[in-house]
Amino acid sequence: MKKAGQFLIPLAAALLVTMLVWIGTLGPLDRWVQDALFQQPDVPSTDIMIVGIDELALDMYGPYHTWDRSIMASALEALAADPDNLPAAVAIDVNYAGHTSPESDDRLARAAAALGCTITATIAEYGNRTVWENGHAVAFESSAIINYKEPYEALRAGTTQGHINVMPDTDGIVRHALLYVEPEPGQRVWSMAYEAAHMYAERNDIPLNLPETIGKGHFYVAYTGHPGDYYEDISIAALIAGAIPPGYWANKIVLIGPYATALQDTYFSAMDKAEPMYGVEIQANVIQAMIDGRYKTEVADMPQLAILFVLCAAGMFCFRRMKLWQCLIVFAVLVLIGFGLPYLLYPAGFVTHPLWLPSAAVILLLAAMLERFRRTIKERQALALEKERISAELSLATRIQASALPKTFPPFPDRHEFDIYASMTPAKEVGGDFYDFFMIDEDHLGLVIGDVSGKGVPASLFMMVAMALIRHVCMRESSPAKVLQSVNTEICARNPEEMFVTVWLGILEISTGKLVAANAGHEFPALRKADGHFELFKDRHGFVVGGMAGVRYREYELQMEPGDKIFVYTDGVAEATNSSEELFGTDRMLEALRRAEDAPPAGILESVSKGVQDFVGTAPQFDDLTMLCLHYKAAPPAAAPAAE
Repeated sequence: MKKAGQFLIPLAAALLVTMLVWIGTLGPLDRWVQDALFQQPDVPSTDIMIVGIDELALDMYGPYHTWDRSIMASALEALAADPDNLPAAVAIDVNYAGHTSPESDDRLARAAAALGCTITATIAEYGNRTVWENGHAVAFESSAIINYKEPYEALRAGTTQGHINVMPDTDGIVRHALLYVEPEPGQRVWSMAYEAAHMYAERNDIPLNLPETIGKGHFYVAYTGHPGDYYEDISIAALIAGAIPPGYWANKIVLIGPYATALQDTYFSAMDKAEPMYGVEIQANVIQAMIDGRYKTEVADMPQLAILFVLCAAGMFCFRRMKLWQCLIVFAVLVLIGFGLPYLLYPAGFVTHPLWLPSAAVILLLAAMLERFRRTIKERQALALEKERISAELSLATRIQASALPKTFPPFPDRHEFDIYASMTPAKEVGGDFYDFFMIDEDHLGLVIGDVSGKGVPASLFMMVAMALIRHVCMRESSPAKVLQSVNTEICARNPEEMFVTVWLGILEISTGKLVAANAGHEFPALRKADGHFELFKDRHGFVVGGMAGVRYREYELQMEPGDKIFVYTDGVAEATNSSEELFGTDRMLEALRRAEDAPPAGILESVSKGVQDFVGTAPQFDDLTMLCLHYKAAPPAAAPAAE
C-alpha cells in the first residue's frame, strides 16, 4: 500500500492541479503573462499611414458631431489630386450610416468613388437573440448580430465595405481581431483591416494569406507598434489644407480615423496596458500582421493540459522523494520549461500558456513542502513527552536562554574605559530578543542587540542560533557589515521556518573611540554626546537577517568621545501599549533617557523601564523589552616608559 501511494499521490496531485488550471483559475493572469512574454515591439511599416481626426481638426472644424460630410470628401479629394501618386488603399474608420444633407452626402460618395480604393466602415452590434419557428422558441443565440450599420446607398455603391468591430477579451484587453462578420446567413463581410491589406497586396503583387480563426472569425493579433508608433502627427486638417505632399501617401495604405480623446475610440491592447490605443492604430497593427503573414495559432488547451499533467506528476514524484536542494533544481527546470518553451514556440507561430506549468510547479512544491512539514510535525508529536515534561522543558529553555545572555555587571571589572549595562524582559517564558557584548581582542568590544520574528520557544531557539553565529563570526571578521552578510548566508541556508531577525551590531575600537556599526532592519539607536542630549541617530537600514539570501549590508562609523553614550533597544520599548492602545513611542523613550542621561548605564535603563511600566500600567505586555547602553569614558592611558 505504501509503495502504491508513492505513485498514486503524485498522480492525484497532478490531476487536481491540472483540473484547477482547466477550469480557468489562472485565466486573466496567464493572459497578462502571455502579453508580456510575446507582444514585443517591432519596426512599424512605413507603408501604413494614419491621418488623424485629431485635436487640431476639432479646433479648426468644431466638435465632430457638427461636421459636414464634405470635410471627409475634401480629404479624399486631396488624396486623389495627383493621379500619379494615388494611395494603394484608403480606409475610413468612421461609419457613415443614414443620410444628412444631399449635397454633402453626394459629394462624399463621388469623392470616394473617384478615388477608386476607398474602404468604408460597417458596424455589427451584438446581443442575445431568440430563434423562433412557428411561434415557438427553438434556440437561444448569445453574441448574435442584432443590428448591422452600413454606409448610405450612394457611398456603399462606390466603395468597398469592411467592418470595424473591435472585440476585447473578457478582461478588456484587445488580443484578437475579427476577420469577418456574417450579418445574414451566407453574407460574409470582411474586416476593414483585411480589405486594406488585400488592396495593398493586389497593388504590389504580393501574396496575402488568411489567418486561422477560432469561434466566429477571431484570430490572435501579433502587435508591432505601441500606441503612437504609427502616427506621424498628420492631421486631416493638414491633409485638406494641402500641407502634405502627394508623394507622401503614394502606394500606401491610408487610415483615416479618430485620434482625439474626446472621440472615445480607444482600447487597451496586449501591447500596452498602461496607455490606450486608438482604434485606427489597432487597424494598423492588424494590417501589418496580415501583410507580413505574422499569424499565430493558439494551441488547443487539451494537448497542453495533457503535457501539464505528465510534467506535474513527474515533478510531484521528485518533490516527495528528493532532498530540498534537489527539489529546487527540479522546480527551476519546470519553471524554465514553462516559460522557455512558449517563448521559443511563439516565433514559430504558436501561442501557448506560459503560466500553467510554473504555477502548477509552485503549488506542487508548496504541497510537497507542507507534506514534509506535516510528516515532521507528526513524527515530533509521536516523540513528544507529557504536559509536565513539556513544562519542564520550557522551564529549562528559560534557564538556558537566561544563561546565554550576559548577566554579570560590570562584565569587565578591569576595563575602566567604558561602562555597559543591558537587560531583557521576555513577554513569554522565553523570548526572541537578545543582547550580547564581548571582547573580540584587547582593543575591540562587540555590541549586539537583536529581535527575532515571533515569540516563544521557536524565537528563543532561533535567537540563540543567531547570537552564537554573530559572536562566532565576529571573532574572525572585523567588519560588522561582513559579519551580518556571513550570518545571513548561514541562516538562509538552514531556515525552513522562514524566520528572521533584526540586528544592530557595533564594534568599538576602545583605544580610539571609533565605533563601526551596521543595522539589519533594527530600531534606530539613541546617541548622547557628552555636551548634549539623547537623540535618535537615523542610521542606514539594511534588510533583516534570514529574510533573503545574497543581501549585502552597509556599515557606518561613529566617533565616540569621552562621556558619550549610546542606547540601543528592541521594538518592545517603542511599541509598548497601554490600555488605550496608545504606543509608548520614541518621543517618550527619549524623554525617559534625558531624565537620566547623566546617570550610569544601569540608571538609564532603569529610567526607561520605569517610564514604560508607568505608561503601560496594567495592560499586558505583548513584546519582549530589551535594552543596552554603553558609556564610553576614555581611551586607556598610555603605558609609562620603562626606567633606564
